[in-house]
Order: sequence, then structure tokens, then C-alpha cells
Amino acid sequence: MSSLRDRDMPRLRLRNVFLRRTDWRGADLTGADISGTDVSHASFVGADFTEARLDGTILRGADLTGAKNLTVAQLQSAVIDETTRLPDYIDRSRLTLAPAD
Repeated sequence: MSSLRDRDMPRLRLRNVFLRRTDWRGADLTGADISGTDVSHASFVGADFTEARLDGTILRGADLTGAKNLTVAQLQSAVIDETTRLPDYIDRSRLTLAPAD
């Protein structure tokens, strides 16, 4: 019987889907591709974003407080607004906010 190790597990790929107001608290999104996905008003508190792809991901109103390994570069490729809650280590002034809906 073979066993799967963490590195053998497939990475999450959810592209261009609608997942508003979902709960991703503490999720391991290492290497995930959620490009183009609408996760407006979702909770990502404590989620790990190591090498996650966020190209065009809609994070309007999302809660990213306590998120780990999230970078300015990842957020620059996503859609955020003034209601997106960011981790303390992210400098909001380095990001471009989307206009209000």
C-alpha cells in the first residue's frame, strides 16, 4: 500500500469561479491557483498564501487579517478595494484599489 506525502498531493486549482462569502480560515493555499475567482467578502484569516496565484482574483471586502506569506506582488495582481482587510505586514499604500462597485 502506498502513502501520499504532502508534496504528492495535488494543488488546489479553482479558476474563474464564484465563491463569495466563503470561509477559508486557516486554509493551506500553498501553490493554489485561484485566478479570476470571485471570493468577495470571504474570510482568509490565518490562511497560507505561499506561491498562490491570485491573478484577477476578486478580493473586495475579503478578510485577509493574519494571512501568512501573502505578498504585495500577489495583491497587485488581484482586485482589492478599501473594504479588503489586509494583514498588518502589507503596506496598503503600495497597492492599487479597485473603484467602488
